[in-house]
Amino acid sequence: MPSRSTGRRLGASVAVVLATTLGAGALATPSAGAADAPAPIRIDPQAEVVAAGSTGFLVSMNRYRGDEQFWVRYDTGERTPIEDATYEYVGENHVAGDDTLLCRSVATVRNMTTGATVLTAPMERGEGCAGLAGGAVFLTSWGPTGKLRVYDAVHGSRPVTGIPAGSTYIRVRQGTATHALLRYRGPDGVEHRGTVDLTTAAVAEDYAAPLTAEWGFEAALSDTRIAWNEYDPVTKRSTVVVHTRGTTERQVVEAAKGAHVAFLGDRLVHAAPDGTQALSPSPLNRLTVVDLKTGATTRLLDHVRAVAAAPEGDLLVSGGLIGTGDGVFRVSAGADGTPTASFLADGGYPAELAEVSAPHLPPAAVDFDAKRFVPFEQFFNHKGVKYRYTLTHVRTGKTYAHVENGYAGAGDDGYYPDGIPLGWGWDGTLNDGNASDPKGSMAAFNGAYTWESVAESGGGFGAPIKRSGTLTVTRAQKPHDFDDNGSPDVLARDASGVLRTHDSGDIGGGWQIYDRIEATGNIAGSAHADLIARDKAGVLWLYQGDGRNGFAGRVKVGGGWQAYEQISGGSDYTGDGRPDLVAADKTGVLWMYRSTGSATKPFETRKKIGSGWGVYNQLTGTGNIAGAASGDLLARDKDGVLWMYLGKGDGTFTARTRIGGGFGRYSELVGSGDYDRDGKNDLLAVEPAAKTTYVFRGTGQRYTPLDLHRSATPLFKGGSYNLFS
Repeated sequence: MPSRSTGRRLGASVAVVLATTLGAGALATPSAGAADAPAPIRIDPQAEVVAAGSTGFLVSMNRYRGDEQFWVRYDTGERTPIEDATYEYVGENHVAGDDTLLCRSVATVRNMTTGATVLTAPMERGEGCAGLAGGAVFLTSWGPTGKLRVYDAVHGSRPVTGIPAGSTYIRVRQGTATHALLRYRGPDGVEHRGTVDLTTAAVAEDYAAPLTAEWGFEAALSDTRIAWNEYDPVTKRSTVVVHTRGTTERQVVEAAKGAHVAFLGDRLVHAAPDGTQALSPSPLNRLTVVDLKTGATTRLLDHVRAVAAAPEGDLLVSGGLIGTGDGVFRVSAGADGTPTASFLADGGYPAELAEVSAPHLPPAAVDFDAKRFVPFEQFFNHKGVKYRYTLTHVRTGKTYAHVENGYAGAGDDGYYPDGIPLGWGWDGTLNDGNASDPKGSMAAFNGAYTWESVAESGGGFGAPIKRSGTLTVTRAQKPHDFDDNGSPDVLARDASGVLRTHDSGDIGGGWQIYDRIEATGNIAGSAHADLIARDKAGVLWLYQGDGRNGFAGRVKVGGGWQAYEQISGGSDYTGDGRPDLVAADKTGVLWMYRSTGSATKPFETRKKIGSGWGVYNQLTGTGNIAGAASGDLLARDKDGVLWMYLGKGDGTFTARTRIGGGFGRYSELVGSGDYDRDGKNDLLAVEPAAKTTYVFRGTGQRYTPLDLHRSATPLFKGGSYNLFS
């Protein structure tokens, strides 16, 4: 359940007078005797008032689920669940006095004070509840019929006359003692608002309202006026239209789109449908009371979720007032006519933006070899939150940012017992702050990070909420990882001799002097991946990686390497935890060079593995791709058939396994390591004719180690490159 103690801003059991005039921005002094007012009763956070009676009120945790609605008594706060209501019938203010309409196969009116059933209205085939008003149940036939009938204890069933045939979406609400409030859509598609005379069961007033919303029923009726909200999609103007009944007088008041509409005596009351969802401040988010005679305006609550008319002309409003709290307020006209509000029911949340449950934040250390996702989620009492969190790699300054402007999750009208969730998490990538371009991301570097989150109320309700912290990312060293981000790097050299990786960019120039470059993994004892390069004189050189996409000065390994047609590194064939090197000479003999972990002598004396390897024109060390513990070796023959040699871990291999044909089209096969981060090593293949690099995903299976359904992968754009294993 949500924390009840987080950021509460309640007064000391007082009913606060909220007579704040337009633009004043401050609360009025509490009225005399307020200190003696009873403490607010307790309700669930963010419960919405649906309707109000004389002994209690109806609240909903989700307007579209009747089993989450409760009748709450004013005097004790006792809750009675409405368990047998369905669909939206209770949710549309179908309460008259203390009577609540419940609909299943039979329309039932229950008195919530006594619990007794006071009226039962059998429904005909194809009918549903349209509403409750004046103690009578209204029933309508689904579809474009225009039929509405009313059922009460005195007259029984009567048809309602005056609704055009072919009308749809007929709804009725409690209005006045003599008239019900009516809504329907005419056969021409135009929305209508009007009244039904409860004595004659006939439509008494009918107003075309073409600019009203297709869904919803935000309208109000008093003895003298009728009002509803409108929105003009052309001018983008939102208003409330007020008609004086029985005259041609019409007033238009600026309001928020989809505004709540109610009357408080001769005053119009309106507010944004939920100011906590707003992404920009506006006085229209507040509960606004307009004197229709003088035009004087009073702003009361800071934000509103629901408004319901109560007996004796008061209103019950779900919403919040900064400095007081969030819950249900009773809005009344004081003895001098001044609109006031008192805190009736406390939902436990503050009115201003606040965290209301413990966040899910990154741990102090993250091993992205063990997990692929780090939680980063915070829980707030508002939906209209401008939210951003950023992680920054201390050494490089590169960042990951996630941005949300308002909550837009599934089930947006639902109730969230832990608060509104914002945030997502971190998948171990960096996007340099461009949260809108996930395709531009790269794997995050190992090392120290700082993080910060900022949540700002879009509607301006309270100060921003900031959090910050640190974490350290660690992963095991990978054979093809030159920049220490746990992601395999593919080496490419352009025509001018510049060597680069697809992840981190240029390494440097001058590499055109080498005819073979090979990523070997850590063979020289540092914590990072190394590479070897053979020059055109046959001398082999070691470049020890620094983990920052660079290398220490080269070290001569030795001469005579021109004798080898194929050289491949990156797999641990001997089971000592270090990758080794294999080389096939021009006579077809395969030799093993076991790595030592020394920069001055990186390999032991070569050892002959076998002969007959001259049939292959490319060897590629892939690491473990077939499920065994040791590294494996791929070999492509001159017919383009790819074979796998499963490493035994002792420097030898099992008999070869055929993977498949058609690999002759590729100029280079690259044992990339785990390219797609699914925990299995993969193979990259470069096709010069198509100027495309493909990925064959590893399966970890003994006899089918690669998924032969290749997919293109973007690596290097622009220019011409040679890729190396």
